[in-house]
Amino acid sequence: MLIGASTGTLYPHQHTEEAVETLARLGFPTIEVVLQTAGEYEPGFVRDLAARVRAGGTAVASVHTFTALHPLFDPYPRRREEGRRALLRAIDAAVTLGARVLIWHGPTRRELPEGITSERLRAVLADLGEEAAGTGVTLSLENVSWCLVRDASSVRVVRGWGVPVGFTFDPFQAAEAGVDGGELIDAMRGALVNVHLSDHAPGGRRHLPVGEGTIDWQALFARLRAIGYTGPLILEGNCEGDLSRLIRSRQVVAELLENYLR
Repeated sequence: MLIGASTGTLYPHQHTEEAVETLARLGFPTIEVVLQTAGEYEPGFVRDLAARVRAGGTAVASVHTFTALHPLFDPYPRRREEGRRALLRAIDAAVTLGARVLIWHGPTRRELPEGITSERLRAVLADLGEEAAGTGVTLSLENVSWCLVRDASSVRVVRGWGVPVGFTFDPFQAAEAGVDGGELIDAMRGALVNVHLSDHAPGGRRHLPVGEGTIDWQALFARLRAIGYTGPLILEGNCEGDLSRLIRSRQVVAELLENYLR
């Protein structure tokens, strides 16, 4: 497994294009690009990012969408239509950047009050999952504490639909939601395409670098090993502009990974 990093680790201190160059300079072999604005979805901007990725000698494993740009369950039809078109642009961005995974949080619990079993959600996932799959990209739902896909039971519901989507596991989000991360990993078995790594400290700042919170990383790595996960591990903890914290986080994960492979 490769240890990568998200451009979000450098938010808001560096623009996305600058973060791509910084992560490449730090020697990350693979990265996740977070598209932070509507302008960052534009083809010209994405082509520039791709050139910077190539020049830096790294690769893009995944692209992360900006949830607010995708109001796919809004009561106003034009918002839904524009949100879908924006997600199609994000799929195109993933293709341009060479990423195989496009991450979307899915609807919040407020957006879709009928809940995870909504037929509207199944239809949207089928539509967009097929659009992504047609380009060689996997649309990946991330477990998020404030969204509908947040625990093992919600993952099992989505998987039961047979729609062409994968999953991104986020241990911070699991801890924030108060759900068992190991159960989430088990529920995602066979469809887990990406793993985010950020730490959690109850009552503290969100999305800490690995090693600065209370998550039991050894237990989570053992669970990943048990399901045979071999994909990327993407550092997502925000280093607040202090690159030494990002580097320490990478070292912590490298040591965990050494034990993982034994």
